[in-house]
Amino acid sequence: YVGQELIARTHHRGVIRKRLVPLRFIDSNGKEVNQKIAAGAQVVESGTGKKIGAISTALGSRGMGVMRVEEGFKASTELIVNGSEDVKVEVIRPTWWPVEWFQQDQSG
Repeated sequence: YVGQELIARTHHRGVIRKRLVPLRFIDSNGKEVNQKIAAGAQVVESGTGKKIGAISTALGSRGMGVMRVEEGFKASTELIVNGSEDVKVEVIRPTWWPVEWFQQDQSG
């Protein structure tokens, strides 16, 4: 079935590298922007241009996206929307997210 290899690998290794997470779109001053962000837009590191994830949906200054957890939650990483360098992306850790998930993801 579709995704069988991914499910089997996750089951045996127990490591999930990407997750669907809430996002906030901000400007360089930290204020929320209401610029239209297209679904499917790539989220990249501002310095290297490395792809970190993709935006699944966006409305106003909030959205959801599938992101690499390790890079997405690094405090030193500045994320931007590819093609809209003035729009920064902040990955939000949900309050309901179990602490074990976050520690597992941070350990690599």
